[in-house]
Amino acid sequence: MSVIQYTASSRHRLTGIISGLIAATIWGLWPVITRFGVTTQFTPDEIVVVRFLFAGIVLLPYYFKNKVYRRVGILPSLLISTGAGAVYVYVSSLGLKYVPAGHLGVVETGTMLALSALGGVIFLKERKTIGQITGYFIVFSGMLLISWQSLQSTNTDSIRGDLLLVLGGILWALYTLLTKKWEISAWDAVATVAVWSLAIWVPLLILYGNVNYSLDHTIPWIMQGIGQGIIAAVLGLWFYSIAVNNLGAGQGSLFGALVPVIAVLGGFIFLGEPPTTYEVVGVTLTTVGIFAAVR
Repeated sequence: MSVIQYTASSRHRLTGIISGLIAATIWGLWPVITRFGVTTQFTPDEIVVVRFLFAGIVLLPYYFKNKVYRRVGILPSLLISTGAGAVYVYVSSLGLKYVPAGHLGVVETGTMLALSALGGVIFLKERKTIGQITGYFIVFSGMLLISWQSLQSTNTDSIRGDLLLVLGGILWALYTLLTKKWEISAWDAVATVAVWSLAIWVPLLILYGNVNYSLDHTIPWIMQGIGQGIIAAVLGLWFYSIAVNNLGAGQGSLFGALVPVIAVLGGFIFLGEPPTTYEVVGVTLTTVGIFAAVR
């Protein structure tokens, strides 16, 4: 019996590890996909439209079948769909138009983690250990190092891009804090974000935004839709949930530390964006800090 239990436990752990690695890879490659889009054929408006057109339609049945609208009211829906929905994706996409994909993994992730921790202490009365506080400071140091590199540059686009990513981190921190405060489950939150963004922002952007669609762009739109709306918005969360269910919240969340590394490596491999020394040190600090903060 003990051998059977051990085998089952090992299988659960292996499933959790593989799922966590897949989730981290998906989220780490999202800025790579987005930067490729906004520097080739897509505007930030179009990235928002294609992401939530696909994600919203896919999650629409879950939203209504499980009556998510009863558990998540109008005001919470508006606020969390701002924090992680169309506004967040627009700001992040616009930022990635000016800076390498790896910056999102450090600057935006670092801002989100630091402000989520600070907000948790102030508004949610969470207690942090010395190890966690040290981790947040390390993450913040990595983020400042990347930002300092942009400030040293004479290229104003770099500064603009990093500032937009900081704003993206602020929005994601808002989403994180509010979903914790209102105890909204992961799937309910993601479904709400996708459906409300589909219902409000997609029509507005199609009518008034910089959205141009032609038959020549059908394949790129489908590819971005699958990458943005299905893989990043839905499958990333699904694999992450499996990791948490099999490993626990603490160990499952550790895979988030791989996101900055994967974003930088993905930018280098797929977009030909070699990291600078500042970026290598910044990513290293951020990764170490995240590991320390979420343990």
